Amino acid sequence: MLKFIITLGIFSMLNCSLAEQTSRDKRQAEKLHITLLYESLCPDSRNFMRQLGPVYEELGPYIDIELVPFGKSASENNGALFHCQHGPAECEGNRLQSCVISSTNNQANQVKFVVCQMFASDYANADKCASEAGLLTDVEHCMKTETGTKLQLQAELVTNRYRPSFVPTIVYNHVFSQQLQDKSLRNFRSTVCYLLRQQIALPLTVCQ
Repeated sequence: MLKFIITLGIFSMLNCSLAEQTSRDKRQAEKLHITLLYESLCPDSRNFMRQLGPVYEELGPYIDIELVPFGKSASENNGALFHCQHGPAECEGNRLQSCVISSTNNQANQVKFVVCQMFASDYANADKCASEAGLLTDVEHCMKTETGTKLQLQAELVTNRYRPSFVPTIVYNHVFSQQLQDKSLRNFRSTVCYLLRQQIALPLTVCQ
């Protein structure tokens, strides 16, 4: 009898665990996944941030965003050296943004920081942008250690999946579409709303 009760208890725990996982997966599936491949000193990336900020502020609850600051950069000798499209300062900026982004899972704060930093006059404003985004992070330690290198190597891996010919590149639900890319650059909000309507049942007040 005792053996039966223990077995039943284990079975119930497994069911609960599976139910929780299913619930998490369902919530994730109800969001539009967006991968943004960009560069810290790229003028086109900066211009796109003018769209990203307001769109995320409005539609953040329906978006799962992945910010990848790397673009057309390349690593050498497993991260001993990075070459960036707009020079060493961009490599530093990409690394800095990777460090701050990795310090939190709060995507709203990630977006706030990146938008702020992309328009900052120099990287000395990183602390100010992090503070305005509600982030506390030891950026200097990350920048000067292997942590920052690993983050940029990971950004390179993600970027190389799509091999962008243009920066920024916007990828929806892990599949690149040139048509959606072109539409996103012209009108990011309209494109996101179009895709959200295809994917989930939006409240009537959303994307009006």
